[in-house]
Amino acid sequence: MERFSTGAIVLDTVVQGATRDRIALFSQGTEDPNPIHTDKAFAESAGFPDVLQQGPMTTAHFARLLTRRAGPLNSLDITFKAPVFPEEDLHLTAKVDSVASDGLVTCTLAAVKDDGTVTAVGTATWK
Repeated sequence: MERFSTGAIVLDTVVQGATRDRIALFSQGTEDPNPIHTDKAFAESAGFPDVLQQGPMTTAHFARLLTRRAGPLNSLDITFKAPVFPEEDLHLTAKVDSVASDGLVTCTLAAVKDDGTVTAVGTATWK
């Protein structure tokens, strides 16, 4: 796999927003029974304009893209900051913060909507 240095941009890409159907399938596949992901009326009663994409869907995007670029990950830690609704694209970035003497790469992650809202931040590590 590719070698990275401090400051390197590992990811800078846009992931197309998920449809309501895809969000529902993800809920089914992850056995997430929360109706906020599948029932618009329920989501509206909770104060949201539509169903919410699951946070783990954003995590899955990072995992898929990072492993393609860097190989197997040692860790992936994501904190969700704001909801993502159907059809909202996410701009995913990953930047190398450090490379340890043993080769462990530490990277900062961010997921941002088109309007500038940061929806998730985190870190990933790999060797």
